[in-house]
Amino acid sequence: MHLDYAVVIATRNRPAALRLSIPRMLGQSRPPTQLIVVDSSDDHLTTVEAVKDSIGNHPVELTIRHCAPSLSAQRNFGLTFVTCPLVFFPDDDSIWFPGAAAAQMDVYERDQNGQIAAVCAAESSAPPPDWEPREAGAYQMRSSHRIQQKIAATRTKIENSLFPDPAKLLGRSFWHSAHDLPGWFAQEDVVLVEWMTGFRMSFRTNVIRAVGFDESLSRYSLFEDIDASFGAWKHGWVVGARQARVFHFRSPETRGQGRRLGAEQLLNKAYIIGKHSPIGHPARKGMRRFAQYKVCQYFIGARDLFGRERYAGAKAALALLPKLASAPTSEINATYAAAVMETL
Repeated sequence: MHLDYAVVIATRNRPAALRLSIPRMLGQSRPPTQLIVVDSSDDHLTTVEAVKDSIGNHPVELTIRHCAPSLSAQRNFGLTFVTCPLVFFPDDDSIWFPGAAAAQMDVYERDQNGQIAAVCAAESSAPPPDWEPREAGAYQMRSSHRIQQKIAATRTKIENSLFPDPAKLLGRSFWHSAHDLPGWFAQEDVVLVEWMTGFRMSFRTNVIRAVGFDESLSRYSLFEDIDASFGAWKHGWVVGARQARVFHFRSPETRGQGRRLGAEQLLNKAYIIGKHSPIGHPARKGMRRFAQYKVCQYFIGARDLFGRERYAGAKAALALLPKLASAPTSEINATYAAAVMETL
């Protein structure tokens, strides 16, 4: 069974990132059939030029469209153009290792019974071995991002032990649906995952069309990847292909308003947990302790105006978490929207 796949990239004001990421996607041993770029840049023509330069003579079917900024909305819009049975949603600064696409496609193609709904790659803390210095010099990652990548594994172990992420608890509760994992999982180095991080996720097209990306999340759409993954779990297994590797060469631009970002780091996660779990679920109960840890973390990092605003937003959100924890699933959307407005 040979399947085709599409790539949908949502981007905004990052032509330099596209010039790095797109050639590596098209240079895969299993390149995409479709490339769909949904741009919300202030200068759309510059993005178009960067995309076309990056493609060169590659025979990929290209679609470029412009729309208002919103990660969830941009991804949903791009999805309307997909005709392939599989679709990847890399970030514009996702750098694929050689063979990354093939390793994920192998998982889908070995899944003869259609039990797998979504497949993600593994994050690499270092760039691909064939990464050229001239490429790496196109822009510089922020020092904070470089440090985060280097300490990510250690930090995760500490957090899992002392301040477990309630979304992980909820994600693992879906694993009970994955009975009798096939023997080829071990051969292909495939594992169950709680969710897929946005810069390295892929889905069966029919699954993500049924689930969609939640547009009630604000412009930044924080944790839309967790929400989409939890939705995919209702249609099948969500797995990681550890032989597929992606380096997140994060573009150095800041994402915007510190207060909004601080608030939504907590409110968005609490909303998504409430959306996918009943009142009283351990994940809902665990959200407050995790949020207190994040607020302390932001307090320590409040060294500049952005940091102080982020801390203020998170602190305001912390006080509103009980409302989200006690909201029935049918009311969680309205409760979340009101909480966001209250923290602005």
